Amino acid sequence: MSTEALAPNPLVQSIDERGFVELDHVTPSGIRDEGLICQLISDRVNGAREFTVNWGRMLPGQHHVRHHHEEVAEFYVIVAGTPVVHLGTEAIRARPGQAFYIPPGTTHGITNDTDEVVDLVAGVNAVGAWDFIADE
Repeated sequence: MSTEALAPNPLVQSIDERGFVELDHVTPSGIRDEGLICQLISDRVNGAREFTVNWGRMLPGQHHVRHHHEEVAEFYVIVAGTPVVHLGTEAIRARPGQAFYIPPGTTHGITNDTDEVVDLVAGVNAVGAWDFIADE
């Protein structure tokens, strides 16, 4: 059976096919959120009702502002690069293969202070819109 004969399956997504968009948050203090995101699993992409999963990409020098979500848990899995992950009051130098669990209400963010591209998978236990409360 040729895979080219199959119709596209909305349950299977690829960053190569979907592409990336820039983060668009600006904090009340005027800091612009930075990074690229590709939504892979969500209510809009494939009808997911339980959670949202994104592929994130941070170019050298980009900073995903420290923020929190009151009722939403999140996770990061670092795929490539060694960014600084801000988790609560800690700044942790991450490495590929590390996973970070971010409970609701926990301040978090990422800084790519290296010369390499950072790739990560991020997800939340929510769909649609959820709160993004800037902490810087």
